[in-house]
Amino acid sequence: MRQLSSGQWPSILGLDVGGTKMAVGVCGPDGKPVSYLRAPTPRNLDGEGLLQFVVDLARQAISESRITPEHIGVGCGGPMLYPEGIVSPLHIPVWFDFPLRQRLEEIFQLPAVVDNDAKALALGEAYFGSGQSARNLLGMTVSTGVGGGIVTEGKLYHGASGNAGHIGHVIVSEDGPVCECGAIGCLTAYASGTGMALRAREALREGQPSSLATLPPEQVTAQSIAQAAQAGDSLAGRLYQDAATALGRAIASAANLFDLDRVVLGGGLTEVGPLLFDPLRAELKRRACLSFSRNLDVRQAALGREAGVIGAASLIYQNL
Repeated sequence: MRQLSSGQWPSILGLDVGGTKMAVGVCGPDGKPVSYLRAPTPRNLDGEGLLQFVVDLARQAISESRITPEHIGVGCGGPMLYPEGIVSPLHIPVWFDFPLRQRLEEIFQLPAVVDNDAKALALGEAYFGSGQSARNLLGMTVSTGVGGGIVTEGKLYHGASGNAGHIGHVIVSEDGPVCECGAIGCLTAYASGTGMALRAREALREGQPSSLATLPPEQVTAQSIAQAAQAGDSLAGRLYQDAATALGRAIASAANLFDLDRVVLGGGLTEVGPLLFDPLRAELKRRACLSFSRNLDVRQAALGREAGVIGAASLIYQNL
C-alpha cells in the first residue's frame, strides 16, 4: 500500500451492509468518518426496496458530511462474486445474486468496490486499529454470523473466488448443530448470535433453568444472552463458554495453516470482553502448540461501532 499522510486520503462513501444493521458514513481526507449513520436492517422489503433504503441512508450521510465522495467502498455479508460485487448474503435472502456493485455505481455515478464485510473489517483494523504492525493478520467478526479476512503485508488475501476467510464455516465439532450452510458443527453454529440464540431456545424448550426463560422466545437473542451471562446466568454462561471454545479451536487451526502473528476480533458478541476472551485464550493455548503459533497475539478490535464503515473505506485505500 502506498503510504499517504493525513489529509491525502480521497473521500470515500463507506457502506457496512449486514443482516442486523446497516451503517453508512463518509470518510474524509484523514481516513476517519466525518458522518456516520446506522439503522436496523428492514425485514419487510424486497430486494429493490432494500437497495433504496441503503441509498437513502447513504445520501443522508453525504448530506451531513458536506463532502462529495470520490469512491464507494462496501462491506457486505457473503457469499458473493468478487470483484463483480454480485452478492448473496445468507442473512439477506432478498439479495440473492444481487448486482450490488453495478447498481450503486449506476445510482451514484462513482466507482465502487464490494467485498465481504469481515474482510473489510480486517483491513480497517490492519490500517487503523488493533491490527497495525501485524504482518499476517486474521480479522474476525463475531456477530449475527462469524466471518473473517486475512491481511498479509497490508493486502487482503482473496482466494480463488474472492471468498477467502470464511472461518465461520470451519468445522469445530463432528457432532454439533446443523449450520445454516448445511454442514454439521461449523463455528457459526456455536459462536454467532444466530447460533447462540437457536441453542438457547432449544435448551429452554428442554426445560433447562435460566433467567432467559422469563422472556418470550423471540426476545432470546444474542443481546439478552450476553446480559444474562454477565449477570451470572448458568445457561448463558455455558453458551459463551461453548462459543469461546469453538473460537479457540478454529483460530488455532487458522494460525497453524496461515502462520498468523495476530488475530483481531470485533462484532457485538465480543463486547462482553473477558467473559469471551479469557476462555478463548485458554482453549487457544491448549490447541495452538506449534512453535510459531503458540504465542499468537489475540486482541479485541479497536475501531468500535464505526469499524464496518472504516473497513469498507479501506477497501479503496488498499488500492492506493
